[in-house]
Amino acid sequence: MKKIRLIVLIVVICFVTTGINFAKDEYIESDYFKSVMEMIEGNYSGDISEEELLEGALRGMFDTMDDYTVYFTKEEADYYLSDVEGSYKGIGISFSKVDGEIIIVKVFQSSPAESAGIKEGDIIKEVDGVSVLNKSDDEVASMIRGEEGTTVTLGIVRENASQLITIEVVRKEIKIHPGEYKIENDIGYIKLEMFNSNANDFISHALGEMDKNNIKNIILDLRDNPGGEVGQAVAIAEKFVPFGVITRLEFKSELERDQIYTSKLLKSKYNLVVLVNEMSASASEILAGAIQDREAGILLGTKTFGKAKVQSVFPIITPKAYKKYKDELGVSIINGYDLLTKHKVYPSDDEIIGWSKMTVGRYYTPNGRMIDGKGLAPDVFVNNVIKDVDVSTISLLSKTDKPGLGSESIDVYNAKKMLVLGGYEVGNMDAVMDEVTFKSVAKFQKDSGLYPYGVLDFSTQEALNAKFQKIIPAPDLQYYKAVEILSSKS
Repeated sequence: MKKIRLIVLIVVICFVTTGINFAKDEYIESDYFKSVMEMIEGNYSGDISEEELLEGALRGMFDTMDDYTVYFTKEEADYYLSDVEGSYKGIGISFSKVDGEIIIVKVFQSSPAESAGIKEGDIIKEVDGVSVLNKSDDEVASMIRGEEGTTVTLGIVRENASQLITIEVVRKEIKIHPGEYKIENDIGYIKLEMFNSNANDFISHALGEMDKNNIKNIILDLRDNPGGEVGQAVAIAEKFVPFGVITRLEFKSELERDQIYTSKLLKSKYNLVVLVNEMSASASEILAGAIQDREAGILLGTKTFGKAKVQSVFPIITPKAYKKYKDELGVSIINGYDLLTKHKVYPSDDEIIGWSKMTVGRYYTPNGRMIDGKGLAPDVFVNNVIKDVDVSTISLLSKTDKPGLGSESIDVYNAKKMLVLGGYEVGNMDAVMDEVTFKSVAKFQKDSGLYPYGVLDFSTQEALNAKFQKIIPAPDLQYYKAVEILSSKS
């Protein structure tokens, strides 16, 4: 019953901005759907259960709405809600899908993955012997997660290994830390990656460390943060935004009261710069919009995503449970949350067929701005993307291996980005040394006075690193500008 008690308002990325009006056609009634199912059962030659048919119908209905109103099976809901709750059963890694490659970008400290020897930059090729080629991020994550104490085997490619490495990892409960922080000179940097249930506690802890060290200049990094819980965004805003409005929420349902969230903070004690980009969305925009409208800090970067949709998650009860509670209570209820709030009834897990994540309202900034489809324009525009390459994602080449034609490693991927910045052609922007890139490496070697044979040897890697650092002296241009602005306030 943990999931049904945790019904939270969630703000996530959506693309459709128009409302929906439902036409009530008299022929759309239970007998109609029952007849459709009977027609399928009587004619379809394959094997399919009534539950599978019902789930297909539910998924189809919710999928016709905006892009982030969806139907979840119970298994899918467990995966989604674990991110919101801030914990899950897994191995403690985060990864990114880049041009078809599943690249591990972070290994959590003291995690099973760290203990097993998995490293950042490893490329996942297989999970339990099954190829991850053409699988989505969610599919790969679902393959890796599982019951605590069970084992998952990853097949990975590592930059200094010539063949696939298999590593067994025992799953356990992982607390999702939503970010990281550091102090450099007199500037504090806080990166918030998501607004899960741990976000406000994390920010409180980070600011506590800043206060201990008498740090007043803060960079809050919301880049690539897709959103999360409204309550977490509001709680964090209360630490920076002075007395007054943070955001206003309006709901479609007459049963849901519109809400205005306010701050009681008399005066912010920080000089604040907030980093944003085109993937800063929803809850990120609630926080950033409040900071901008209330002049609590400077927004720096590129225009945000532009999403002002508010969503809630609802458990949907089974047909059997629907009939049971209709007979017992005399009410027709599909939403398990309504059973809980109106009748104090807790449906059991086997009485829930699935979950719906549905757009239920929208939010406005303190100044009444509706940013859906528009985004927030930064106060200071700085772009990290040059020649379609995000320079802040480039790491210097490690000089641990000498990739040749057909090799695959994170060094090859970073070398491709460096070559593009230097004006050279590459093939697919992935981790594979393809023929186009191999020839460009040879051309770069020739231009640099090195032996032109296409292998990314240590001398070539050193030359590419030097070239990159000459072109881009500060890889994260947005962070560099934020430091410059805050340093002028010291």
